Amino acid sequence: MAHLSGDKSLLTAFNEGKDIHRATAAEVFGVTLDEITNEQRRAAKAINFGLIYGMSAFGLAKQLNISRYDAQAYVDLYFERYPGVKKYMDTTRDKAHEQEYVETIFGRRLYLPEINSRNGQQRQYAERTAINAPMQGTAADIIKRAMIKLNQTLISSSLDARMIMQVHDELVFEVAEKDLEKLKVLVKQEMESAAELTVPLVVDIGTGINWDEAH
Repeated sequence: MAHLSGDKSLLTAFNEGKDIHRATAAEVFGVTLDEITNEQRRAAKAINFGLIYGMSAFGLAKQLNISRYDAQAYVDLYFERYPGVKKYMDTTRDKAHEQEYVETIFGRRLYLPEINSRNGQQRQYAERTAINAPMQGTAADIIKRAMIKLNQTLISSSLDARMIMQVHDELVFEVAEKDLEKLKVLVKQEMESAAELTVPLVVDIGTGINWDEAH
């Protein structure tokens, strides 16, 4: 969302390595980062993810167990603090109505014939999808690009390691202990360079004898 919308506050938060949910809470509730409560961060997280998935004020109210009025106030404040996000959402929705498809950063398309449907429910669902798909689709593109690069590198390397599973934005590898440190460097390097965005791609690595322990 930060990359696609170009919103200055979002870009600043990511480029300064801030906890994005705490940064959003500070903006929405008008407090400093040190003053944010766990409840405020939870609300900000729900707003950040909810708006990306097209959640309405009603849905946000239900999730946070607050009134619809308060939820709408949160949403209005969010758009006031992050005007670039509002502009992106409106522009993307309008463009989708015009061309009946949306694209990821890399040009992969999702066609949305229902976006001009006379059926209001179908039309609204397609509008939510139009806003979400470029982000979700780009995320999927990025992890696939990382997988292709890593697979090619591993084949040509002497490392005793193999990629065994992808789960959303995570990759799971099986590696001989003697090659663990080399693999960690390689994986971080290739994943973080899988795409060039206006915000950094940051990769965390965990290790263990199984996936659960690695978490």
